[in-house]
Amino acid sequence: MSADKVILHGPIGEFARQLSPSDDLHAEEMYAATISVWSTAIAPTVKVRSYLPGVRPTLVWTAFVGDSWNPSEGMAQTVVRALRVRDSFTSLAGRHPVNSAAHLFSAVESARRYPSLHTSAPRSTLLESSPFRWTPVGKQRLQSELNHALRQAWDGSNFLRVDAKKQTPAQRELDRIPPMVGVLWGISDVGWKQRPYAPGDDAFYSRFLPFKLRGLPRDGRPAQTGPAPELVDAYAWAIGSQREVKLGRAAAEKWDKVRALEDSTLLDSPAPRDAAFTIRVGEHTLRVAAALAAAETSPVIEPDMIDAAWSLVWRSIRDVADLAHTDSTLLEDPLAKTSVAAPTDVGSADVRVEPSWHAEGAAPDFPDIPVPRRTAVVQAPDRDSRVTRQVKALYNNTCQFCGTMIELPAPLFAYSEAAHIQALGAPHNGPDRVENVLCLCPNCHVRFDMGARFLTDALRIVDAATGNDLGPLTVHVQHRIRLEYVRQHRSRWADK
Repeated sequence: MSADKVILHGPIGEFARQLSPSDDLHAEEMYAATISVWSTAIAPTVKVRSYLPGVRPTLVWTAFVGDSWNPSEGMAQTVVRALRVRDSFTSLAGRHPVNSAAHLFSAVESARRYPSLHTSAPRSTLLESSPFRWTPVGKQRLQSELNHALRQAWDGSNFLRVDAKKQTPAQRELDRIPPMVGVLWGISDVGWKQRPYAPGDDAFYSRFLPFKLRGLPRDGRPAQTGPAPELVDAYAWAIGSQREVKLGRAAAEKWDKVRALEDSTLLDSPAPRDAAFTIRVGEHTLRVAAALAAAETSPVIEPDMIDAAWSLVWRSIRDVADLAHTDSTLLEDPLAKTSVAAPTDVGSADVRVEPSWHAEGAAPDFPDIPVPRRTAVVQAPDRDSRVTRQVKALYNNTCQFCGTMIELPAPLFAYSEAAHIQALGAPHNGPDRVENVLCLCPNCHVRFDMGARFLTDALRIVDAATGNDLGPLTVHVQHRIRLEYVRQHRSRWADK
């Protein structure tokens, strides 16, 4: 896989080439925009399943950054017109600009009310323009309510309307249907530089793929009469019934290499809002691969689809580096890690391949700084923090190692302990954050702290005395565990 080119895969890749026959870079952008439209069109009936718990929507959100007032306008109009969306993709509702929660609720409610011609499922909605609103002083602003609702829509979760108490029973019934929202945004250079950032906004920025716009639609391009017959047939297959696209065995192993990059320091950025774009590279790659699989009427994601999906995500990462004016050459090494040949056999995704870490939820905003050293080991009040409470709540005070829950009488009901993977205080200087904390019973906590138990990169529990594999660590879908902390713990005990 080339480190410099996006792999234009399958019918969608061929469509992008036809739209931009002599401009490869421009074809890449058309390809990204088409995947956004396609993934939104098939979202009502197609979901993707990996070896992680649950299913995900196929939604791939993109934002193009350029020097025009609305840089995606030409891109979106060209793709939508060429695909003849109203004729070809009837599950896709009308396009709506959105920069308020009210706009979003209105667009989704409209799509929910009027099913497509081919299925009784409600339609999906494609959002254009930009989610940021200009303030009277010339700054960009993102409403907190819109931020929250968009994050839930990308996750495939339902959102509650701000005026839910005023809803009719029919409206409440519609709101039980998860929103299916696609994004094809345009952000000007000025808007990109002024885009708002506050603690917690990294969860929003990690949900779309930014692309630096390197070309605009040219006059004189041959008129398109609609998508290729292969894509029309694929749409009929995708929308005809509820479908799940799964990872094959070889694709799962390759995808796990991509997900491992989420823990790579080479993807870090000194600016939190730029670093945020890298924390879901695995999820983005999976969704793009699922969209490509559906375009070939394949219920199984194969390794070449992971390669193609990653090449597009990689383009976005490098574009973020360019837009942030950082040295993108530092990002070349992680790409090479994904080029390792994967086995050629393709089996069911039900055969579990242990991931580097299991979580897909957004990391809470706790600063990654060492906890100050104490002169004595005490049960300090600040250890009973938001971090500790959140991790214990995820597991209902059940040990992630052995499954033990210590039940107590009211008002406590249950007891567990928060174990830091990379220990707090000097010389280890571990951070007090969710990614560095496990929920353990007292016995397993002592064994872990004293090195009698350690974790592999695949988050399997190992008995240090015998070397026996004791099985996988129980990990909640919203609990992200960073490999750097696991490796630091293991280096203290197992790597000597």
